[in-house]
Amino acid sequence: MRMIIWKTIDRYIDQLIGDIRQATWNIRPPHEIWEDADSDDEIELEDISYVEEFIYGKREKISSITGIDRKLLPPPEKLNEEQAARLATELENLLNFFHFIPEFPEDYPAHLRYPFIRNIWDVKNVPLSFGESHIEFCDYEPEECPFSGYCKICEEIDTQMKEDEYPKSWDSDKDIEPPF
Repeated sequence: MRMIIWKTIDRYIDQLIGDIRQATWNIRPPHEIWEDADSDDEIELEDISYVEEFIYGKREKISSITGIDRKLLPPPEKLNEEQAARLATELENLLNFFHFIPEFPEDYPAHLRYPFIRNIWDVKNVPLSFGESHIEFCDYEPEECPFSGYCKICEEIDTQMKEDEYPKSWDSDKDIEPPF
């Protein structure tokens, strides 16, 4: 019985992956602010990307931007590791196509990424014509890190903050008082 359920889910995932890949066919025309942009001027492109996202951009759900409704994405607890990994990889590729970059630790397993990706599917973002919009999952508090055991950034930030707090040596020739 369990084997039949997994095969049924596998068929559904195959169909869903087909829909995800087909969603890349729905290309939006660039925002009108791009009409006179100089595609050889990297600084101008970066500036216009910023303007498009933060000044002219109208926020929409990622599900609306990509054309893949969140209700089509199975709950993580219904998937085995292989199924979750397949969906995570396809959804990440789709997000990248639409200029969204989900931020995960480099070696964070794909099957563990799926719940994070699914959870942001109804979050509103500005659809971009060019550039990148990074999606953060961590608030960089080591005690709250969702990637425990994989993330080095929280540790690096924590170490740097401790080093910045109290300098190892004070230059005694200067009239600078320590902050404590």
